[in-house]
Amino acid sequence: MSANTQHIGLFGGTFDPPHLGHVGVADAAREQLGLDQIWWMPARRSPHKRGVHPSETRHRLGMTRAATEGDAAFRVSDMELRRSGPSFTVDTLRAMREAHPAARLFLLMGEDNWRQFHSWREPEAIRSMADLVVYPRRGGNSLPKPDTPARVVDAPLIDINASGIRRRVREGRSIRYLVPDQVRAYIERHRLYVTAQQ
Repeated sequence: MSANTQHIGLFGGTFDPPHLGHVGVADAAREQLGLDQIWWMPARRSPHKRGVHPSETRHRLGMTRAATEGDAAFRVSDMELRRSGPSFTVDTLRAMREAHPAARLFLLMGEDNWRQFHSWREPEAIRSMADLVVYPRRGGNSLPKPDTPARVVDAPLIDINASGIRRRVREGRSIRYLVPDQVRAYIERHRLYVTAQQ
């Protein structure tokens, strides 16, 4: 990697809420790939999650900022939240290329998204603009093969999912050790996920 080129990892998701699994993946990618920054990019609406109604954008943005607080390598972008409609990765990459033409971009995705990558909007354009980086999911078995133009991050397999966290909040159960303390405080302060509609 050139010492003069900034290396930026793009980490997209609904982040409803961001949890310790997300933090572990982002930190592993930063360390193993030698990235200068990881940009967390909450999606307005994921085109791959049918029927999912995320929390208000202001809360998901606030929780993501809380989750990344204190880590100089993490940056939160509201780029996708400011666009209307589904958050297509190819549009985000084009905007990043325009704003940071000298940067080398690395797109982080879970192996569940890797399995669906062929169905994404303009997958070849995505490949041309960013290095693909795949991290494992618990129980997954479809990581990129060695002859595939994608890299694998050896990220911790933390069995946490956002829907389970939301359910625990509704049931009045603890989410300590599942989300960063700042995120837990944000959820409690704004009384998020206390009803089935959230």
